[in-house]
Amino acid sequence: MSRTDESSLESAIISEAENKIRTIAQREAEESKKLRDEYEAEIEEFRNRMETQTNARITQEQSREESRAALDLKKLKLRTAETFISRVVEEAAAGIRGNQGYKSFLLNAVQQAVSLIPTGAEIRVNQEDLVFEQEFREAVKSAGGTDISIVEDNSIKWGGCIVVDGRGGRIFDGTIERLAFRKSSVIRQEVMRILANPPGNTE
Repeated sequence: MSRTDESSLESAIISEAENKIRTIAQREAEESKKLRDEYEAEIEEFRNRMETQTNARITQEQSREESRAALDLKKLKLRTAETFISRVVEEAAAGIRGNQGYKSFLLNAVQQAVSLIPTGAEIRVNQEDLVFEQEFREAVKSAGGTDISIVEDNSIKWGGCIVVDGRGGRIFDGTIERLAFRKSSVIRQEVMRILANPPGNTE
């Protein structure tokens, strides 16, 4: 796989992820605002209820409730961050087959892996990519390989391929999942940046 194809596909994933992030982050911002409003309402109700007691007790309980609200919001953010990131990446990767560079990426991944295997390569792809069987064989032939088998592997959810050296046991992972994993730190940083500054936040 050429660096240009990989870079193009990486950019497509990141771009798609950013679009999904902004859409979902907007919803998350609205939900967070609603939660903050609910906490503020609870604190206000608590304050009114405590007016009949001493000023010291009012100050003490108010501080406790505000701290609890802040802690709950922090826990909510930490608890949902990883789930949110996984959802964003999955939604972005789910449509990657529609990208015009996908077929080129897939064939280049096969060709690059097979060029390192003298014979006996097994190409594993998702059922949707079996339509490229003839293109796989042509790519293998151009890479100097001959003895291959093409196997359906639906553990590959997002696309790409896994090429296995039937004799040496080596595995060449050219899946979208692997590509997304390699870029997970970049995606995570972008998600956390947007969560920290959601659309519409004027604070």
